[in-house]
Amino acid sequence: MADKPIRVLLIDDEERFVLNLAKLMRSRGFEVATAFDGPSGVAAAERGVDVVVLDVKMPGMGGIEALRRIKEACPETEVLMLTGHADVETGIDAMREGALDYLMKPCDIDDLVAKIREAHEIEDIKRRPVLWPRRLVKEITWPSFVRLEAADPLSRALDVLTRQAGISSREELYILDAEDRLQGVITRRDLVAAARPEPSGPPISWEELTANPQWLPDQPLAAVMRTGQPVAADPEVDLAEAARRMLEAKVRCLPVIENGRVTGIVRLSDVLTHLAR
Repeated sequence: MADKPIRVLLIDDEERFVLNLAKLMRSRGFEVATAFDGPSGVAAAERGVDVVVLDVKMPGMGGIEALRRIKEACPETEVLMLTGHADVETGIDAMREGALDYLMKPCDIDDLVAKIREAHEIEDIKRRPVLWPRRLVKEITWPSFVRLEAADPLSRALDVLTRQAGISSREELYILDAEDRLQGVITRRDLVAAARPEPSGPPISWEELTANPQWLPDQPLAAVMRTGQPVAADPEVDLAEAARRMLEAKVRCLPVIENGRVTGIVRLSDVLTHLAR
């Protein structure tokens, strides 16, 4: 028997955005319902869905109030907040009210699809227990992440980004030298661009690339990786400042750099969760 499609509810007052996103998601096998305001979105969630994607800024009942009501009525339903007006305080409010994650517009469709699937699989996986208050980046740094080198082939990055096991950013990978100094970064979007046969031709999706890894050219990461001054976090920086940097840069993960060396990564979802507590 085939697996049942994931039931997704999109709640956003931007009707054209919702309808376009719903069309894209249905083409990827999701069962999609839509709502264009808070009250109708809450009512739709109460009828039963797996994952809710909820806009923060809506007239009348805003996203945070809709989130609160959805979690009261359907505490097991995972909610992803989506916003074009990211700020730390709203992110903290969203995590405090039970949102699984806080994403920023424009959100790449492949990134959103991956996050929805993760939310669907996370039923009994909750946040790490907090035994004492965390205030600094070094207190919630993940020391375990995949280290790549500039000479590694593009296929190596594709393999890492499609693996589900272990702790990594999964959206952005870091290329280091032999002394763990940051040389560059590479994302799923970079790999998709590298695999596109013609710059003026039709775009390909992440799912198409993972199904056809032979489309990647036989090149090292050095040929594609992004270089320059990276957005990074110092281990002694407070969590609020780290959150502001990630929101401003529209990234959900930062490398933690101490004395010029990458010592781990810090994730936006962890930062907002600890700030909420």
